[in-house]
Amino acid sequence: MNPFILVLFITQIFFGCAKENQNIDTYESVHDQQSSDVVITLTKKGNITAKIEAKLMKKNNQNLKLELKENVKIDLYDENFKHKSIIRSGHAIVDEKENKINAYDNVQVVSNDGKLLKADSLLWDNSEDKIFTESNLQFITSNTDTLYGRGFESNIDLTDWIIYKPKGSISNE
Repeated sequence: MNPFILVLFITQIFFGCAKENQNIDTYESVHDQQSSDVVITLTKKGNITAKIEAKLMKKNNQNLKLELKENVKIDLYDENFKHKSIIRSGHAIVDEKENKINAYDNVQVVSNDGKLLKADSLLWDNSEDKIFTESNLQFITSNTDTLYGRGFESNIDLTDWIIYKPKGSISNE
């Protein structure tokens, strides 16, 4: 057998296997974990700040993000462990590195005293204990007061809030 053909054959086997293994490693790193019916607890300095429930979770260990799908529910707590509000959405992304949750798909926030915020998307920043949205929103503060606007910022119990581009009417009863 010609030595050149033998070296070429061995080289192709070696590099072919290396390339195949490289593809397998890349594929495995994309799909780290998947779980169903999950409950996740987030903390800040050892104190519970949120309890998250979802039907489906996908996790990528490389970017430290959790993708939550189907009936996402996030219970928010203050620094004294008191429940303050609930966020519900169709989907959410938990960024473990940034300590934030981005909820989207029919987002609703309900405070313990009955205020209701509806938006297309919402960001909860665990470090600041605030919620934000840049999307169109509806904010129901009582049986007679409904505000509309675009852009919103509030504390987690919806008592100290700003609507950046408001529209609507308020009853003075």
